[in-house]
Amino acid sequence: MNRQIAILILLVLGALSPAERLQAGLTGENVALIVNASSSDSLTIANHYISLREIPPGNVIFLDDVPSGLTIGLDDFRDKILRPVFETINARGLAAQIHLIAYSAGFPTSVSIKSHTKQLTDEAQKKYQTPTASINSLTYFYRWVMADSPAYLGWASNFYARGRFERHFINPFSGEPGEQFQSALDAAKANDFVKAAQTFESLSNEYPTLHPLSILAAENWLRAENEQKAIEQVGEAIRHGWTNQRQLTETEPLRQLFDPDAPELPSDRKRLIERLQDVPVASQGPVAFSSSVGWAGNGHPAPVKQGAMTYMLSCVLAVIHKNGSTLDQAVTVLQRGAAADRSYPAATFGFSKTSDVRSTTRFTGTPDAVAWLLSRNQSVEIFSSSLPKDRRRYVGMMLGAANLPLRNRDWTFTRGAIAENLTSLGAVFSNSSQTKLTEILHAGAAISCGAVAEPYSLPPKFPTAMMYPFYYEGVTAIEAFYLTLQSPYQMLIVGDPLCQPFSRAPNDFVSMKPIPSPTTEESDEDTDESTTTDTPPAVAMRWQTLPESPMSTPTAATEIYLEGKLANRSRPLADIRINLPNETRGVIDLRMILIGNHPTQPRIGFREQLILGDESRLPRLPRIEQLRKDKTDEFTLFAECPDADKIEIVHMGRVVAEINAAAGRLTLAPEKIGHGPVRLRAIAHQGKRRLAGKTLEFEW
Repeated sequence: MNRQIAILILLVLGALSPAERLQAGLTGENVALIVNASSSDSLTIANHYISLREIPPGNVIFLDDVPSGLTIGLDDFRDKILRPVFETINARGLAAQIHLIAYSAGFPTSVSIKSHTKQLTDEAQKKYQTPTASINSLTYFYRWVMADSPAYLGWASNFYARGRFERHFINPFSGEPGEQFQSALDAAKANDFVKAAQTFESLSNEYPTLHPLSILAAENWLRAENEQKAIEQVGEAIRHGWTNQRQLTETEPLRQLFDPDAPELPSDRKRLIERLQDVPVASQGPVAFSSSVGWAGNGHPAPVKQGAMTYMLSCVLAVIHKNGSTLDQAVTVLQRGAAADRSYPAATFGFSKTSDVRSTTRFTGTPDAVAWLLSRNQSVEIFSSSLPKDRRRYVGMMLGAANLPLRNRDWTFTRGAIAENLTSLGAVFSNSSQTKLTEILHAGAAISCGAVAEPYSLPPKFPTAMMYPFYYEGVTAIEAFYLTLQSPYQMLIVGDPLCQPFSRAPNDFVSMKPIPSPTTEESDEDTDESTTTDTPPAVAMRWQTLPESPMSTPTAATEIYLEGKLANRSRPLADIRINLPNETRGVIDLRMILIGNHPTQPRIGFREQLILGDESRLPRLPRIEQLRKDKTDEFTLFAECPDADKIEIVHMGRVVAEINAAAGRLTLAPEKIGHGPVRLRAIAHQGKRRLAGKTLEFEW
């Protein structure tokens, strides 16, 4: 084989603009899965989630010194959990692709933050921001936790969360750009519309991800009677992410250009309108999350130097506890969530309306959510009880009661349902008081949330009703929560974060297979390898464009992952050739992710394990045998590879056993690998050469 091994992919690399590179959506490649190495439950939940979501082994991080109990101190959380996780992500070169940190079972659920709440000076914060935070929220606010700052305790500390529609147009800057923005507002008030338009346009050119600037520029160009410039700026806004149609068709002055009641709309303007979503303008719309950018005060990506904040999505996959889930219940929740992707259930979004303060606290925002869902022809029900009484199927449910009679019900959740309940102790597992969020999961929801300490009836601490229309728009479940939590520091989010029953992922198909290169009969005495002609071995990745379904979107970008690590991001064009390192042999894990042309950046992935070289010369695991499962629960496996000095057995990216020979048998116990769908891979060492075999999955 040639020293220069190549992969031939039937696409051409097309550079993406900075704006197009910003957001990513979520698949298994974007998840860092955190495992308590001392917990069999943690290992088992991780086995299941890796299998369900194709988490790359390199994304799994083991922690060996996880404090026990439901609550830990802030220093222990920072030093024994958070810092090791981020240090490992950075050391492995994964920072560009990780947007979600998911904790398996076996972790504390809450963190004592007394040292931070003591620093509060605002009387309202001192009274209502109690000194207990959830493990996932402090991970989301990692930037502040690592800096030992209490700034995350603000009422609107999550800039990624959506707000009222007018938030699009607030000043997102500090320093000189902020002064320029204000000067443009002042010029508009003084009827100097040309100056206002020029200033907004200049800022938009410098910060294209802040596309509302282009809308402001368009409005002022139109007031200055320059229609052409106004149309150009609307086009720029749409190109960089503006999605709302009604802002153009129903508000002045842009309605003058895009009036839907006009006798005949010019074709260029009609094309612009057709690219937009016809949804209400009461709330900002959902956008895909990215941990690689900062989020500005107006809810859009912006430079960190301008005060934009970086975050990291986070959740807990399962809470195995006497007041939480059993192991079997937790596994069922994750399996149900994964099976729901792109199922587009015909079901109802339900909202509870009672006199209970747990219900009234959030209900003022429900009409906006209902209007959005109805504009999308979705079924909506408002019921005047703690739970619905009709025999319906629900895909979303906003509740508010201390105790929910979930066991005796005629209604059902669809697979992939998202549901949560506003109450004080929904994630306080130290007692059995009030309905725990896990009971909602056991009733059929894929994901839910609850408070780890008394939150008080404060709307910023809970998801707003807009979580449900955002979920319908196609975001993942975890994005739906953080898109609507203004102050999430007490919310424990549990379940399948990647569940996305309404994803608008592309409908295209990608297949991959190796193309062997011609070899000569001569032998290279130094390397004992066959030499090749000028044509290197390759892998054909065949792209099949399928007709769009009613819920799919065209492919706008692609990502290629080699051995689970991001190797390239590009537009989906014609021919790509990726050259691998000279020494590459064995089995490689190749993944192609298609990203849809939609604000939620929907993704769908294709994965193959491709063999480079002679398969008979690669390591393999031909036999696995059970040993006295009723007593020891151990099993043996046989591994072999010709000419190997050593064979390593790898589980979730870490070596769990070694054979110091070309073949041999060994025994593994569940305390090392857990139960469930176990994935093992044999790695052979032949001198300095490292050969990877195929991944073997079996149920244990």
